[in-house]
Amino acid sequence: MAKEEAKPAAPDVEAKSVAPKKKGKMLTVALFGGVMIIEGVAIFATMKMLGHEPDPTVGMEPLAPTTKPWEESSELPVVSVRVPNSNGARTMLYSVKVAARVNHKELDEVKGFLEKRKSTVEDVISRVIRSAEEKQLAEPGLETLKRLLRYELGTLIGDEHKFEQILIPECMPIPAGF
Repeated sequence: MAKEEAKPAAPDVEAKSVAPKKKGKMLTVALFGGVMIIEGVAIFATMKMLGHEPDPTVGMEPLAPTTKPWEESSELPVVSVRVPNSNGARTMLYSVKVAARVNHKELDEVKGFLEKRKSTVEDVISRVIRSAEEKQLAEPGLETLKRLLRYELGTLIGDEHKFEQILIPECMPIPAGF
């Protein structure tokens, strides 16, 4: 029986020796965690006191006026077309008037080009409108359509910068077919 009594005593000794090891590890982890939190708060507070917000204007180009005085440019009517577009849910007929704002120095050259190439200009503008997506034709400012037209007209004349701005005073969708 002495052997039986000795067996239960051995696990109690092991249990007592294991408990301080676990408690020591937990204490070490808690200590390191607490030190890391205090260190993080100290770094944050130091950076807030000594640091500053980044300058939002770094890397921005200086602002310049985007429009010129009205004496320096003229508006020319380019074309008025009615073009079907079937890229949406249903076919729509678009009645579109296009005008261009050009520098007064290049007015005669652009006006002569538009008169000589009237059919070519109508064809190019019609092609752009026929191939435009429904969402491009539904934009409030028609910016995508204006950009495409400026590029195409600039390609025709040989210099995209001759057209300061493309204006679309009328773009009216008319349902076609029922």
